[in-house]
Amino acid sequence: MKASSRLGAAPALAAVAVLALTACGSGGTGDTGGDEPTAPAGSLAVMGDWSGCEAFGDFEVLQAQLGVTAIDGALQSDAIGEGIDAEAAGCAALFDLATFSDTQGSFDFSVTGDAAARGGLAPWSDESEAAANFADRIEQRRENLAGVDYTNETEGELAGDWDESLYIAADTANRHYIDAYGRHGDWVVYLSIDYLHDPGVDAYETAPDFYPDGTAETMAVYPFTTDELIAWVAQEHLSQIESDILQRAETEES
Repeated sequence: MKASSRLGAAPALAAVAVLALTACGSGGTGDTGGDEPTAPAGSLAVMGDWSGCEAFGDFEVLQAQLGVTAIDGALQSDAIGEGIDAEAAGCAALFDLATFSDTQGSFDFSVTGDAAARGGLAPWSDESEAAANFADRIEQRRENLAGVDYTNETEGELAGDWDESLYIAADTANRHYIDAYGRHGDWVVYLSIDYLHDPGVDAYETAPDFYPDGTAETMAVYPFTTDELIAWVAQEHLSQIESDILQRAETEES
């Protein structure tokens, strides 16, 4: 049995890059393209100087849900105008997850799970700009310009007080993907997560004869199943992020 590697994260990061670079709107900086840019208005005036990882609480709640064992490098926090998505304040990270280890005869092996996460907050001057940006991001995800070989795609709405929302969950040969988007008035938020299939489950499903007393469920090393993570993201986590952003914005406006 051959251990998987972190190279599986590359398609996810490529997909995020394509989505970010191709997302278009009315200009998140308040620049109308003329000689004198207009002053920021709406949520852009309030959130324009926020850093991405502050908006997402440094992914602390997400890390707990995933059972993160280590951060590969450091969190990458960008303000609006920085990073691969200039329209959004972004936060990105690569995580190590749980490890499955086993011995078969004289062969010892272990596989460590991994996850990639990227969140973004894109504030705009009015609702029409935000609605256009939300639609653009959904369109780019569905067009799948990165060419990821998705299977078993499902989608639905997010819990919370969103004007528009959507999550899309999908599978590939080695990874699971969850992309969630919400628009609240004149700002848009998104969260993309992908992670290696549970290495314990994969070990069992690849060679069940090696584990006559095991099952995919008992050999799992992640503290979540895919269905549980999708439900948590869609029904709990994004609505909490929405509430946190609203609370901070109200505090800074007062």
